[in-house]
Amino acid sequence: MSDRAIRTGKPIGTRLRSFSLAALLFSATALQAAPTWDIVGLRLGMTEQEARAALKAHAADAQVTTNSLKFSYSDGAKQQETSAFTSGLIARLPPKGQDTETIQVEFSAPPLEQRVISLRRTLTNYANPPALERMIDTVTQKYGKPATEQKYGIGILTTQLAWAQADRKPCGKVDKGLLLPTVGQTPDGLRWYELQQKNKLAPPDASQCSAVLRAILKTAAGGSSVVSMEFQMADPGHAVPAMQATAKWLADLEADARKARLKSGDTPKL
Repeated sequence: MSDRAIRTGKPIGTRLRSFSLAALLFSATALQAAPTWDIVGLRLGMTEQEARAALKAHAADAQVTTNSLKFSYSDGAKQQETSAFTSGLIARLPPKGQDTETIQVEFSAPPLEQRVISLRRTLTNYANPPALERMIDTVTQKYGKPATEQKYGIGILTTQLAWAQADRKPCGKVDKGLLLPTVGQTPDGLRWYELQQKNKLAPPDASQCSAVLRAILKTAAGGSSVVSMEFQMADPGHAVPAMQATAKWLADLEADARKARLKSGDTPKL
């Protein structure tokens, strides 16, 4: 794991990535309900269609890039590839002077139904920046009292507020701030949860880890006005089972391809 109306018919670009199979197999777990938090109408757990509609409602003039992804696996002799799927969207709003806004949305991978597993909205606001106290009041009114609050930096001061779900435990070490859970399309992300479980910082069923929402507010050097802000959300409730299902899917595809390969190929006349 950065804008307003969408051109769903003609995205400004498509980026295609390919990943090799990392053989990580975990037991399947049930999907957990996503939290009700939203960032300009975008919520964790949305489908691609719902996410596109929410982006369009927020900013109809935004330019949207669709990111695609496909996996590769070996049949024992050569690489095979899955079909490409939409892994994420990047919406960029038209800049207003120095002020910019970007929204990034990530979806889970097949074979489970694809859902939003992470969101990131980044804004710069130099023309008329709000006071830090006002921004803290604004986000607190919307999301409630944060679970953690952290301030750090010299000159440029960063204030980080974070929220977790009341009925679940945040995974990873919680010092002054909550860690944003590791989510993504590739099964490699499961290694993070395996490490947290080993360190007794995550439950045996990693899908029970809380989703996390963070607001990162940065003030100008020597000032108290917020000139840059970022809002992030990540949800293991869907991401972990999805990554587990992807790992099994790819392992099964590879096993089937290797079996088929054993029965194919030209043999010389003996």
